[in-house]
Amino acid sequence: MPHPLGTDKVEVLPGGVVRLLCRRPKSWTPRRPAERGMASHPGTAVRWEDELWEVVAAGQLPEGGALYDLAPWDERNAIRLLLPYDETSETEREADARDLARRRAAGWLALLLAPVAGLLPGRVQERLGTELGIRATALTLASTVLPMAVGTYALLMTLAAGFGAGMRLGGPAFAPLFPLLAYFLPESLLRLGVALAQDRPVGSLLGLPLYLLARWTGLVGPPSTTPAAQQPARERRTSDRYLMLEPLLSLLPEADQRCLARERGFDGVTWGKRTAWLLLFYPGLTAPAQAARMALTGGGLARGLLLLATLLLAVEQVRRLLVLRRGIPAPSVLGLLVRPLAAPLLAEPAPGRRARA
Repeated sequence: MPHPLGTDKVEVLPGGVVRLLCRRPKSWTPRRPAERGMASHPGTAVRWEDELWEVVAAGQLPEGGALYDLAPWDERNAIRLLLPYDETSETEREADARDLARRRAAGWLALLLAPVAGLLPGRVQERLGTELGIRATALTLASTVLPMAVGTYALLMTLAAGFGAGMRLGGPAFAPLFPLLAYFLPESLLRLGVALAQDRPVGSLLGLPLYLLARWTGLVGPPSTTPAAQQPARERRTSDRYLMLEPLLSLLPEADQRCLARERGFDGVTWGKRTAWLLLFYPGLTAPAQAARMALTGGGLARGLLLLATLLLAVEQVRRLLVLRRGIPAPSVLGLLVRPLAAPLLAEPAPGRRARA
């Protein structure tokens, strides 16, 4: 009688059949009997020590695990699938089972932390989805609820403060932060639309410090690299910079956007439309409130300049959308603020381009 491996146990049945009791199920399929004009199909062929066996039946144990009835292989049958039953295969099977259990546990943890994990950059979410076996867009969808609620509340309070002059809020003076917090409403709507329409994860501005913290602590690895060699530290930092600044790069001058398209595959038209709608949505809702507040309270030079800047920004976004409709990158005056941050990306080629050069 052959000897079982690991925690498996063997029982001898009549007719030379051996029953193998296993704590973990194996990828063996039992014999399929002939039925309705279909010929019988032999089960998985198993090489156990120096003999060939056929899996004639399989089932589950009441206390968990699986059982397999094996009979000596009939030489008249053709071997379609031969699997070994030895120390090496069992060690690999145990390792695969542990890895699967780890991935499932990590997947559940990621889903529980989805409101936070979904704020990370989209490529990081895709990597988490691949490694943990979960849908990456589920992370994005779960993370839009709280920022959308905060942005909606901040926008409503900004409008109320504008149309209802003299309105005061109890508690801490959060009013100066409301125009900034209102940004998360259009951002969340944009992320929600991309996730639902394109089934693609999208990160948030809130995820940038989280991503940097995760990189610093080692919880998130560096961007994917070619198997030939790992990127040097400088190239890795440049890749991280591109990952975080990608949406804002659509504000750069057209020449810079075309350079990034050649070197790094940047899609300036797609990102330009998203940023233009985002920047147009916010002034369109806040400008009336600012104008109403100035009309009711008189306002001052600072409020007048803020309203003028808001209106000019809205006009610029309309112009950008008209240009982007022709498939041409459309820069923004805000690109002056992004240019210093993007300078390292424009100063050196992408790793793939450098290698080909």
